[in-house]
Amino acid sequence: MNNFVSSDGAARWWPFAALLGLVLLAWCTATATWSPAEFMRAPAYIEDPGKSDIIAVYAGLEAGATGEATPFFWKRARRLNAPFEANWTDWPSLDELHGLISVLLTKAFGIFGGLNAALLLGHLLAAGTFFFVARVTGCSALWSFVGGLAYGLSPYMFAQSPHHSGVQWAWHVPLFTLVWRWVATDPGIAPWSPRFKQATAIGFLAGLLNIYYTNALCQLTLVGAAIRYLRTRARPAFLGALAVIGAAAIGFATSNLDTWTYKAVHGANDGALVREYKWLEIYGLKIKDLFIPPVTHHSDTLANFSRTHRQAAPLLDEDGASYQGIVGLACLLWLAGTAVNCMIRGHENDVPIEAWWVLWIVLMFTTGGLNALVAATTGFTMFRGGCRYSIVILAITLLWAARRLSAMQAEAETKSGDIATGRLWMAGAAILCGLIFWDQVPRAPTRELRAQIDRQVAADREFTEQMEATLPDGAMVFQLPVMDFPEAPIPGVPPYDHFRPYLFSKHLRFSFGTHKGREREKWQPAVQGKFFEGATLDQQAGVIRVNETNARVAVDELKRLGFSAIYVNRNGFPDRGKGIEEALLDLGYTKPVIRNATGDLACIVLEKDGR
Repeated sequence: MNNFVSSDGAARWWPFAALLGLVLLAWCTATATWSPAEFMRAPAYIEDPGKSDIIAVYAGLEAGATGEATPFFWKRARRLNAPFEANWTDWPSLDELHGLISVLLTKAFGIFGGLNAALLLGHLLAAGTFFFVARVTGCSALWSFVGGLAYGLSPYMFAQSPHHSGVQWAWHVPLFTLVWRWVATDPGIAPWSPRFKQATAIGFLAGLLNIYYTNALCQLTLVGAAIRYLRTRARPAFLGALAVIGAAAIGFATSNLDTWTYKAVHGANDGALVREYKWLEIYGLKIKDLFIPPVTHHSDTLANFSRTHRQAAPLLDEDGASYQGIVGLACLLWLAGTAVNCMIRGHENDVPIEAWWVLWIVLMFTTGGLNALVAATTGFTMFRGGCRYSIVILAITLLWAARRLSAMQAEAETKSGDIATGRLWMAGAAILCGLIFWDQVPRAPTRELRAQIDRQVAADREFTEQMEATLPDGAMVFQLPVMDFPEAPIPGVPPYDHFRPYLFSKHLRFSFGTHKGREREKWQPAVQGKFFEGATLDQQAGVIRVNETNARVAVDELKRLGFSAIYVNRNGFPDRGKGIEEALLDLGYTKPVIRNATGDLACIVLEKDGR
């Protein structure tokens, strides 16, 4: 039974195929996606304020699929930031390879289907990569299978879906453990050896994907190589480790060449990327969050416990993303117990190297840890989400446990010589797979929630189609309230809500959507300010009375710039935009107001009857 993978070609691949099949089944269960039509539906929209980034994700896919924001090149969306074009190149590129693949999937399946495909691919790649790494490091196929299932269905990946699709792509993290072990053990990563080529390839790949994980790869590679160098003075191996970090840097530079060249041509924009220090404390890695399941857990008791905790805790992770799962927690506690036992017995050299990796991650990224100390002293606050390194801990502990269990099973079967022993291990593994399904796969969205999302999408699509039927091709729409982009919500309006009509438009241009920080776009707040200069609040009617003279000046300025309509997100105004609408009506813009079915969006055409 230990030879779970036989020499026969078909038999050699069936555990891997079965693993991917189970992951696909679990994803379909978690997302309630059982048909091609459901696959093409939006996985989320505007129903969850905690996942408001989803609209920006859709906008990025739309811009990429239409050729307005191509990964690895300058990103300038021509249908945004009217009357100019939107610049999306001031923001550092964190995961261009993921963006490129997501754009290709969007071209094939549309915005919503493309995102679903990218998310599903993230789970499948995670399970497959873990299985591969486990096998090449000596694990049996059985425990590689169980570990791959636990990693591919990690609560972290479900929690980051669908609003953080780039972060959800943590499938390559298990590969890092190969590099970390190579740099810390003989013969190291000797230049131009097979290990060197493989490790540098992993480094380059990491540089093309999310920078959070690239950071983890580089840190533990450097720490492991430095410790080994101090012990052995093995300079070639240390240089090999530096080459891995260099390869990661080249990958990162490849992703950010567009940003750097744009900065060289157009000057720096220090206001585009703003990371407040407080977020390092709020979203730092917290040990207790590794044990707290998400609110979508199948157990009502655990889900209610999580809900109560999230209401009371002042510092939170990202939607329960840190939870390791019961199997992952068992592996973590087993690793910690083994390390502590070795230390107590005075066998420090027997402490698993994986324990030191986990310890480094905790010391570095926990709330108030070394990452926060560096940020406080240098102002470098890029890595604010320390809780995201929980997925690295999970990969480390699952791989360690898979190796230990493989060795224990082999020893048990050798001693007993009885086929029943192998069957008992298989039964235990099957029970763990069932536990993983129950514990880690979240509850599917309810029919009511899915119907609500469909209504919201249909309302915005119909609203945009009415706008396009009324306005000429290429017409420009000024959006109120004026909002900065990115990460700049205002009361009542999430940060990316103004992208909603852009998702369904074919030829309209919108004023929202360029990176904040540059001087050119400061005219928009000035125009909005003119609208409300001298405005008064009619408390009895609950309406902001806009000064007619100032409103006429603002509208004349917009028409001079070429705008044909004003779009109002009614949630951004205390009077639900009534004052703006009444002021424009008084100015003679009496064409029927275009509204969406959900009642939160309106569009006033800047054209008077008879003209």
